[in-house]
Amino acid sequence: MTMKASRITHHVSRSKVQGPRSKVQGPKSKVQSPKSSVLSTFAFCLLIFDLLSSGCGYHFAGSGALPQGIQRVNVAEVDNQTLETGSEKELQWALEREFRNRGGVTVTDEGEGVLNVTMRQLDLRPLSFDSRDQVLEYEVILLLDVILTHRETGQTLWQANNLRVASDYSAVPQVVVTTSPEFQQGTLNPEDLRGLTDIQFSETQKHAAIERLFTAAAREVVFRLSENF
Repeated sequence: MTMKASRITHHVSRSKVQGPRSKVQGPKSKVQSPKSSVLSTFAFCLLIFDLLSSGCGYHFAGSGALPQGIQRVNVAEVDNQTLETGSEKELQWALEREFRNRGGVTVTDEGEGVLNVTMRQLDLRPLSFDSRDQVLEYEVILLLDVILTHRETGQTLWQANNLRVASDYSAVPQVVVTTSPEFQQGTLNPEDLRGLTDIQFSETQKHAAIERLFTAAAREVVFRLSENF
């Protein structure tokens, strides 16, 4: 039996950020030239400016600023065109929560920016099978259209169509990895598995996967809005 770890995948453009590498060098005996001294002083001033600006309200890429300087945003009711009735509220709450956690933007019904989201698809597809063709894992796929408009002018400030996010989950208890972060963040304990039927377990896992999916989708939407791409 093949076991696959649960994952969340984003089928969208991604930014990759590499952190600085630490490198320690031993002291060298060297007489510092006037030119290198000036460069060192300049670099030190840049460092001080960077530290000061980070605490004085300056916003750089990814800090939460929205297109056209939008400071307040209203997350409108999500248009749910899927068969998962009621899931639109969960996505709306996930978006509002992500805006608040990220900071830099106020979520309010009177916001000058209005975010409209359409859930076009929320589908399941089998991901893996056992030797008897029983489904071991499912993938849940979310397809969104997102648009940010100005409340007063109706102008489109930002738009993304066919934003696709996917997550997978175990369909039967026999293949679940109880030590995985996804399982430990859910509502089930390892002891609960023995008391659930396969159907009950699969439905519980499906709901947890959709929650993770909405969280990931909200994070992707807010990140792309902040980066304006």
